[in-house]
Amino acid sequence: MGTARGLRERKKERTRDAMFHTALDLFAARGFDHVTVEEIAAACDVSPRTFFRYFASKDDVLFAEGDALRVRLIELIDAQHERASAFQALEAALLEVAAHYASQGDMLAQRRKIVDATPSLQTRSAESKQGWEAEIVAHLRESGRAKRMSDLDLRLTVAVCTDALRTAIDAWVASDGDNLVKLTRGAFRRLRAGFDG
Repeated sequence: MGTARGLRERKKERTRDAMFHTALDLFAARGFDHVTVEEIAAACDVSPRTFFRYFASKDDVLFAEGDALRVRLIELIDAQHERASAFQALEAALLEVAAHYASQGDMLAQRRKIVDATPSLQTRSAESKQGWEAEIVAHLRESGRAKRMSDLDLRLTVAVCTDALRTAIDAWVASDGDNLVKLTRGAFRRLRAGFDG
């Protein structure tokens, strides 16, 4: 029984990955607005109905992984030592996220180009960023890890930490062979040192 369930899950994961990569290639070649769900489904030899079992919408293809990673980030924050500050817990958790992304440079670069070329996706990206930050702020407050922090300090901490990873990813995608985890560590080291010097 467990083996059959495992096989089904692996097949679902392969189907999802195939649709994601096919959609990404089609968006990159023709532009996001010029590709339909029906075309993505046909290229993967599945029905549009099957597509919608995996993704809520066409733009969800580009953002679904980020939404899932947000859940994982909360788990990683919770896994940090209970005495770790909000900043320390975020740094450690986001370094693990960076390690996850480290093997996906081509995909991230391709997705970034698609989003940058599509105004509606830029809006969705900004909304996703705000969603990430709001959820992390709420979780840190509810978990008690940020109980001594003012609302301003907590929001600022979350914003600069998530932007540290985002900035490191941007630098990594634009570079030729840099190490993402090393860049992320450097970004956090700079945050701790401050920018006055």
